[in-house]
Amino acid sequence: GALEGAHYLATGKLESLSEQQLVDCDHVCDPEEYNSCDSGCNGGLMNNAFEYILQSGGVVAEKDYPYTGRDGTCKFDKSKVVSSVSNFSVVSLDEEQIAANLVKNGPLAIGINAAWMQTYMSGVSCPYICAKGRLDHGVLLVGFGKAGYAPIRLKEKPYWIIKNSWGENWGEEGYYKICRGRNVCGVDSMVSTVAAAQINH
Repeated sequence: GALEGAHYLATGKLESLSEQQLVDCDHVCDPEEYNSCDSGCNGGLMNNAFEYILQSGGVVAEKDYPYTGRDGTCKFDKSKVVSSVSNFSVVSLDEEQIAANLVKNGPLAIGINAAWMQTYMSGVSCPYICAKGRLDHGVLLVGFGKAGYAPIRLKEKPYWIIKNSWGENWGEEGYYKICRGRNVCGVDSMVSTVAAAQINH
């Protein structure tokens, strides 16, 4: 998602990139965190995925390496690369910096504790208790708002807008709104930006 947004900003072309390539081929480990290797359907970290794409030379289109929803053998064909990473970085934990980065660079890759997402239907999610350190799901931060109704708080709250990967029938047509301002569910704890490289065939 973040690389698709960066690719669009760099080229003007919206390209659906292969998640399955990452599932099958990306086994990069974060050298600074013990036991944090990307492992297909068992999960991974956004920065590890960006590092894999940088090292491998790019990612192919979804149509050339379609999603199967299970681990498989790597079938990456470098001649079909449509996008790559020129660089990536971690964004500050400060919410004003995150918002400014989002406006300047487009969608951001984030990690979140998805416990409250399981039952989300609509509105702004503002759980009273949600562990900030148990990040277990990668999503795309795409926007923010000043005031949206938070049912559990019975009032308007500022919020982040997140694009999830569970399809359009989940949440608000595939999107999730979560309270902004308190690092709810760790939403500000793991934020990354990526820039797309030009591909010359």
